[in-house]
Amino acid sequence: MVNPVGLGSDEDRRNRFALLLSENQGRLFGFLYSHVLNMADAEDLYQQVAMLLWTKFDQFDHLDPGSDFGAWGMRVADFTIKNFLRGKRRSKVCFSDEVMQRIVECHLSSPATVVARRAEALRGCLTKLRQPDRTLLEKCYGSDTPIKDVAEAEGRSAGALYTTLNRIRRVLLACIERTLKAEATL
Repeated sequence: MVNPVGLGSDEDRRNRFALLLSENQGRLFGFLYSHVLNMADAEDLYQQVAMLLWTKFDQFDHLDPGSDFGAWGMRVADFTIKNFLRGKRRSKVCFSDEVMQRIVECHLSSPATVVARRAEALRGCLTKLRQPDRTLLEKCYGSDTPIKDVAEAEGRSAGALYTTLNRIRRVLLACIERTLKAEATL
């Protein structure tokens, strides 16, 4: 396989692929198994998906921090399942494409996906905070410094600092909820 310019050595590419695949193995395998409900078929399909992902890895922009290997892998798995089930339809009753699409949509609203969306919304909301609030969050949650010591360095009581942190958390929560609601209406 040709290694595109800028992606590092072939070994770096293999290591990056192995890491991304292992991080998403459970999600991909669970998705496959939920469609075929047969361990042997799910294992065979997982191997096919892994091979397809590797052969098409040059098409995945793994250097872009916004790229989602898991979502890309799920799309490949979805196509692999559809092809597999089309072949099986000749001999057995299987789900229609419409039912399959509904299952995919359910998976996309799975807890892991919801958590990822909330984390992305949180990142965006953190950038909207006032700089002093972001700095305070970094001091309190981004280091091992006890709250009592941060409060002392800020010239406030620990209780006052906790009150400020609660206000910031409420602002972040409201921002996250607005962001997710706006995404849902798109």
